[in-house]
Amino acid sequence: MKLVVAALVLVSASAFAEPAPIGHVIDAPTAWLPPEGGVVGSASLDHRGDGGFRFAYGLGELAAIELGADDDLRTCAAPCVGRPAPKGNSHATFSVGVPQGPTLPAFALRFTTTFDKPSLKAVDLAAVSSYRIGGARFHAGLALIQARTGDATSSVAVRPTAGLELTPPQYPKTTLMTDFAYLPLLAQDAPGVEWTIGWGVRYQALSWGSIELAVRHRESEGLGDSTVMVRLNAVLGRR
Repeated sequence: MKLVVAALVLVSASAFAEPAPIGHVIDAPTAWLPPEGGVVGSASLDHRGDGGFRFAYGLGELAAIELGADDDLRTCAAPCVGRPAPKGNSHATFSVGVPQGPTLPAFALRFTTTFDKPSLKAVDLAAVSSYRIGGARFHAGLALIQARTGDATSSVAVRPTAGLELTPPQYPKTTLMTDFAYLPLLAQDAPGVEWTIGWGVRYQALSWGSIELAVRHRESEGLGDSTVMVRLNAVLGRR
């Protein structure tokens, strides 16, 4: 019986292509790294006109460097009243990791820091594992987050991250996504973190490119303040 179950798992897994090495679900990180010499790019735009981009370059199959800019971080007066305002930022990420093996999940350590405004700074160190079985990809991690606004620096917050991507066998180009993560909150005099919950769908329109439609819910936001966004992904130099 165990042999039959194992065979079914192997057949199911072989029916799906390797996941595109995108370093995020919606906000939660993944352990997928770009291929050696490959470039993974993303660009997003939401219904408020905010957006951003990021480009990651694979280094020797075990590391990657990423540069980007977006409006994902938010700022507000302390205490925050109402919806915090988006804060544009530039950021860099350095990642090291190992790919998924026959029995072990992929693992990556990701360090992200903003670098354009010394008085408004956010740092994130995340350890994340990812595992693919058939059309399902599971992601789980732990992030250490610290933010600074002016002379105020938050304590290091330890928070979990999680994500799930599911590709139904009858729709091999369509992936359902959901995740849970934390982002730095650049509140004046009282920086901290806020949770985000995201869900959406990714369509693999081309062998090298996909398009996502996603919804993001944040802490301190009502349902009507949720963000709807479109994101384009491209993987170049992929094996």
